[in-house]
Amino acid sequence: METLNQEKTAINEAKKMILGDLWDLCYRAHSHTSFSPERRANSYVKEYSELLESDLKELGENKGNYREKFINKFGDWMRAKGNCMSSMITGGSNFPVSKANKANARERKKSDDFSHWRKKYFDAVNRVPTKSPEDDRDEAERKLEKLVNAQLEMKEINAEIRKSKIKDLEPLIKHLTGVGFNSVLISLIDNFSSRNSGKYKISGFTLTNNNANIKAAEKKIKMMDARIKNKNTWEDIIFTGGYITIEDNRVKIFHDEKPEKEIIQEIKKSGFRWSPNWKCWCRKHTGNALFAVKYLSFIKE
Repeated sequence: METLNQEKTAINEAKKMILGDLWDLCYRAHSHTSFSPERRANSYVKEYSELLESDLKELGENKGNYREKFINKFGDWMRAKGNCMSSMITGGSNFPVSKANKANARERKKSDDFSHWRKKYFDAVNRVPTKSPEDDRDEAERKLEKLVNAQLEMKEINAEIRKSKIKDLEPLIKHLTGVGFNSVLISLIDNFSSRNSGKYKISGFTLTNNNANIKAAEKKIKMMDARIKNKNTWEDIIFTGGYITIEDNRVKIFHDEKPEKEIIQEIKKSGFRWSPNWKCWCRKHTGNALFAVKYLSFIKE
């Protein structure tokens, strides 16, 4: 009697949880695979209610319709699970092995779909937004300024070392710090005693490497300037059944309807990938991407 009351209490508690309305569905999901479908239903409702509550808390303002989708996906999985059966429960006589195997395969797929959807949702929320060409250019410009200033100051440090004629490291560092040089750049001083009579300086390799970074930043700025110009002067390419545009630092191909298989293959070969988020084929906005779209067969019609 006491055990029965405990089970009723557990069921009532489970039905009060966020997935409590799905308790009966979870019960049916295990009615042909478990000797204790009530306990299994309690366990699933409790475990996935706690998971849903944890997810919603983690998502915060980004939860959107996550709760509804979670419940729908979980429900689909449980409905598929309800078609599964075990010979231990139903009995071995005339057990439909083939039917049971197919049901188990469908259940595994629904389970995988649920897990995959949940991962994709969090990946999408945590994805770092794509920078615009303008943002990329501003960042490259700030980096260039920092690199150029560092190059000038490193040369000034080497000049001050020669001027000071201080040979010992500690007093040299104290002197350079007192003059007001950057402590991070001062720490780059190397000892060339094996080939330079114990003198100290910032190595030529360090200066050369920093200069290479300067040139790379300058190249990045020129590339971003070209992208910004292309974006500002771009006119959408209109073709039968769709158009091509530049948005979100992407070259995007939109179709009114799903294109034929041959067209999809051609788009893929040109480096474009389907974006479920934007509902189009897209590729990062580069000169190569703009060159590629000009040779797509369906825009020449």
